[in-house]
Amino acid sequence: MLLKTRELPVPPCSDLNEQICKRVWFEYSLSIGQTSFTINVGHRTRTFSAEDLMGFNNTGNVCIWPSEETLSYYACANLGLFLDRNVLELGGGMSCLAGLFIAKYAASTTVLVTDGNRNSVDNVQAMLQCNTFSCPTSCSLLKWGEAPRTALQYDVIVSADCLFFDDARHDFVECLHQYLAPGGLALVMAPQRGSTLDHFIIQSETRGLKCKKLIRYDETVWDRRMQLLNQDEYNDNIHYPILVEVTKP
Repeated sequence: MLLKTRELPVPPCSDLNEQICKRVWFEYSLSIGQTSFTINVGHRTRTFSAEDLMGFNNTGNVCIWPSEETLSYYACANLGLFLDRNVLELGGGMSCLAGLFIAKYAASTTVLVTDGNRNSVDNVQAMLQCNTFSCPTSCSLLKWGEAPRTALQYDVIVSADCLFFDDARHDFVECLHQYLAPGGLALVMAPQRGSTLDHFIIQSETRGLKCKKLIRYDETVWDRRMQLLNQDEYNDNIHYPILVEVTKP
């Protein structure tokens, strides 16, 4: 309930190439106080097969998950965290929404948004053509278990709902450790979802990172949670995004 969406009648881009035209375009918006924030998001028009939906590399193509929505809101409410910083998003899915809000509004030094799925990366690269940003912004394929393509490290890393699959968590922690600069900050947002969040914290601290688990990190988000608690379809364990601040000594 933090994002609003509005379908756009025409693509929000002057260069109507094939990548732009084969998508349905929406404006995603959120408000903090009297300030509005918007991003143009492309939705692929194809349907999904069972094969498309299997495996952790494909979950980002299904929808905007609550953690990505909430991380986007939190980022826009705390833009100073990203000012004059090199920012990386890991596992951003089909929209890399939090990373692109940061790129548009936070006056960062650079922003790189990534995902391990080629379809997600292709969609975000189309989105880069249909938005304007306040800093150099790019998107690339990044699979957590592969050797690094660059020695560059980042001041801030953001990631939403990337802890679900046990088999991928080790590689994710290694990727965080590898790309986070000493003294840097990673904002990892995910629901508790059984023991998955706690396992991530244990693995991260074993690797030498420091973690701070925050449940009540924003009053608007907390108020929305309280509104949902009594609804039958709401499950706090799998729906409420928890924020973990990860630092590298």
